[in-house]
Amino acid sequence: MLSRSFRASKTFTTFVVSVAVFTDILLQNLVVPVLPYALHTRVGLEDEADIQKWTSILLAAFGASLMVGCGDKLPSRRTPFVLGLVLVFLSTLLFALASDLWALLTARILEGFSTAIVHTVGYTLLNEVVGVEHLGKATGYTSMALSFGLLLGPVLGGVLYEYCGYFQVFLPAFGLIAMEIILRMMVIEKEKKPIPPTSQSSSSTEATQKDPLVHEIPSDPASHPRELESLLQPPATTQSASAYKALLTSPRFVMTLAALLILNSIANGFDSTLVPYIQEAFHMPATQAAALFLALAAPMLLAPISGWLTDRYGARLPILSGLTLAIPSQILLSLVSKGATMPFLKLAVLLAIMGLTFALAMAPLQVEANFVVHQMEKETPGGFGSHGILARAIGLMTTVISAGGFAGPLYAGFVRVSAGWKALELLNAGLCAGILAFLLLSTGGFKRKDTQDVETAA
Repeated sequence: MLSRSFRASKTFTTFVVSVAVFTDILLQNLVVPVLPYALHTRVGLEDEADIQKWTSILLAAFGASLMVGCGDKLPSRRTPFVLGLVLVFLSTLLFALASDLWALLTARILEGFSTAIVHTVGYTLLNEVVGVEHLGKATGYTSMALSFGLLLGPVLGGVLYEYCGYFQVFLPAFGLIAMEIILRMMVIEKEKKPIPPTSQSSSSTEATQKDPLVHEIPSDPASHPRELESLLQPPATTQSASAYKALLTSPRFVMTLAALLILNSIANGFDSTLVPYIQEAFHMPATQAAALFLALAAPMLLAPISGWLTDRYGARLPILSGLTLAIPSQILLSLVSKGATMPFLKLAVLLAIMGLTFALAMAPLQVEANFVVHQMEKETPGGFGSHGILARAIGLMTTVISAGGFAGPLYAGFVRVSAGWKALELLNAGLCAGILAFLLLSTGGFKRKDTQDVETAA
């Protein structure tokens, strides 16, 4: 039996959130190789154009509903996290049993929405338990879990569908979701004390002393807690608007969101363009296509090292290193065209460098955004309500990351069809160069001493 101290530890919380991320990404990618066949055999679509259209709609519906997810406002993270997992379970069951288009679409929308809840609450819990000082390493492990889901999902889904059948594709997901619910129930949360609105409280006290007509606030908070809270804090809607305004007017936070959007769009863009391009230009078989995706995803297993670098030296070094690698590798990718010698080897090496880019930059970008939030709460204690703005910030990050998953394949496919592979990769290189230039100006980075200062002030 696991001890109570271990169940409240940073290690166990990181493991539980990583399992949740792995489960969601695996579930999302299990259906990718199966959908076209399911639309034909279960729904009865015969026309290839209809199958392509509904495949795109169902994949995009997940990303669109994922963008709806936002941060929780409850003092406990357990309830919304477990409810999100239960919704994932029910939506997966509906998808496995569905035999018409609208049931599949409903299941996919519910799946995206529930995944947004799990991710937002999970990362908020991880941030609160681990703390900003060790967040880079912890986020690195969640990024590694995400990579395992990306690697195993399509392969496992294709094999199970081929040899076992449609419903059996979802059996691993059911098992993982059930295990994740049990693990989440085992996590012991630290009690989070509300942030006292010091600035407003002091100003109210001064006003009471200066003006005898101002009603005195009771000295004992326990005597009238609701009245005291209403006097000291603005309404929840005002706090929410204030939090989003602070986040979206911070150049450092906004540029971090922009970098996450661009990198996620580029990463997801390979899903819709790489296989059609290598089939058209080089007539490569499916086994080589799978090997190229493996070359792209495998370097993401190094994400914990990137997280360690972030904790030790700050977010600036790995983020800028990753973006610097991305620019020449995408320029060289644009040159691998029809007639090139050893195209498979060249593509594998360059895609591996792109995978290293994602491994270096993704987790530190999330840590950078979280650090900005900690700084805001440090400068304005209690100004954003009793639970701060962390969950709202993570909700914005989740929205941006899912927007990259939704827009990336559409954008990449459109550019490749209309302008070609070379134009797509050069455009991606230009986007990385632009975001690199802005981040050089706006990303302050932070070192171990800075995180300790934030921990002390928290």
